[in-house]
Amino acid sequence: MGTYLVTGGAGFIGSAVARGLLESGNAVVIADNLSTGSLDNVPAGCKFIEMDLADPDQYEPLSSFNFDAVLHLAAQSSGEASFLDPWMDYRSHSMSTFLLLDLCRRRGIGRFLYASSMAVYGDAEYLPVDENHPLQPKSFYAAGKLASESYVRLHSTLGVQTTVFRMFSVYGPNQDLDNKLQGMVSIFLSFLLENRPITVKGSLERSRDFIFLDDVVSAWLQALDNPASFGKTYNLATGVQTSVGGLLSAIKHCAGDPDYPVEVADNTKGDQFGLYGDISRISDDLGWRPSRSLESGIRAMLDFYRNNPGNE
Repeated sequence: MGTYLVTGGAGFIGSAVARGLLESGNAVVIADNLSTGSLDNVPAGCKFIEMDLADPDQYEPLSSFNFDAVLHLAAQSSGEASFLDPWMDYRSHSMSTFLLLDLCRRRGIGRFLYASSMAVYGDAEYLPVDENHPLQPKSFYAAGKLASESYVRLHSTLGVQTTVFRMFSVYGPNQDLDNKLQGMVSIFLSFLLENRPITVKGSLERSRDFIFLDDVVSAWLQALDNPASFGKTYNLATGVQTSVGGLLSAIKHCAGDPDYPVEVADNTKGDQFGLYGDISRISDDLGWRPSRSLESGIRAMLDFYRNNPGNE
């Protein structure tokens, strides 16, 4: 059993990773500035510290813990939103990652796992994209993730065992339906649950690789103590390409309303057209495979929000 720092643990993915660590009998400290996360998401049993991870003067509360690893999931999570405040986006990604890695180096914390994004690939030159695909970010968000990856890679030569997950389109129960700037599945479901036409920004021919939250958590936990993942970068995806039109059809089918109205609007700035991931590296190294189909995941989300109307 260990003691772990989970940044962004008041958010959608971070809270689920923290919960998985707790359920395995570990001690978990969560650091989050609550800019997008919520205290309601913090699992019972975690120690919570409200702090700005991009401010070096706020790190003192972490000094009393002996962490076995840092799992860094805190950051602004929208490519579209990154154009609204590029400086905030830079602090959220590059500054916080640098300071956390510096903490690991100075304190002798030997393990660091980082949540990067498919956004670092930009527009695909070939599909599926593998981890060797050229990196050509199209947003401040993607550039911040790529810069952070470079700091992670550097620290892997300075005594910190690192793993980078380039996460694709994560969805699942408890995703924030009020955030209309991030999460294609959650955005479309939010319109449906509000009884409004589903607004799509961009072509229905665009495609994504949608991965369910539980599969993401299992990958993080499988990698945590596995030396095969040290120094590695992994696509965290399903290897399945789904068009936006196909996603809409699946959502409407699961909701029992195949004729639900859809409105198409202009493209989102910095949007990638089509992307899905090659997952052979993580499968070979860790024996990890996704287990949840898209329709099964959508049904789980619909059941969650219909049974928990306060979470819509």
